[in-house]
Amino acid sequence: MRGEVKLFLEDQGKQDLLVLFTEGFQLSLAYLVDVFEALNVLNRTLQGKNTTRIESFDAIRAFIAKLGLWHCRVQQGNAASFANLYAALEQNSVTLEGELKKEIEAHLQILKEEFERYFPELTIMELSDWKLTRNPFRLSEDLVCESLQEEFLDLKYNSTAKDDFEAMPLTDFWAKYACVYNNVGNVALRTLLPFSATYLCETGFSTLVSVKTKARNKLDCEADLRCALSSTKPRIKQLVSKKQPHLLINNFK
Repeated sequence: MRGEVKLFLEDQGKQDLLVLFTEGFQLSLAYLVDVFEALNVLNRTLQGKNTTRIESFDAIRAFIAKLGLWHCRVQQGNAASFANLYAALEQNSVTLEGELKKEIEAHLQILKEEFERYFPELTIMELSDWKLTRNPFRLSEDLVCESLQEEFLDLKYNSTAKDDFEAMPLTDFWAKYACVYNNVGNVALRTLLPFSATYLCETGFSTLVSVKTKARNKLDCEADLRCALSSTKPRIKQLVSKKQPHLLINNFK
């Protein structure tokens, strides 16, 4: 909508804003659109009811690596990683250079450093407990503590468990085999159970805002919230079929 915005400013006589709406501003805006779109994609990836720390940490590590890749490409004057910026450069027949290039390089470097500062615990993914949880069938028993090695080998060479691991989600697999291999299963459950984000809390508060309105401000909403937040769908027809209907008889002639 760059052309439409320019025509609007000209029509409204907003010369002060029109002067600022230059080629350099449009290129900077296009870059910011691309960056915020990437951040929104990452944010949506981290949300959901069944996300685990392993999946979330994988997504964050991948994004940090992408920031490094984007920084290297920008240093070479390559804007292919940013669709809107690339299109704007093509439309204006210019290349990525000068002050804009320096600003993008600095911004990407700061963003990468901030992610690394904000998520220092990403290094725990290299611990044996996390490797055991991600894939016990590709882990050497030497990396497992001695108290778990024998039970770990029983699991590792269980062909049925290996088939289930390839066919089932990670959480379902460990929920099934945690009771069979108690010690190894406890290690995996301690890795998977902690919440990776505040998504469930935020959805709960959003539901509470919708349920507890001004018209229902004295409502004891515990039962309502349980129904609203439950993943189990009520079988209304079955419930209604077990109730006897009370018919209204019209006594008026």
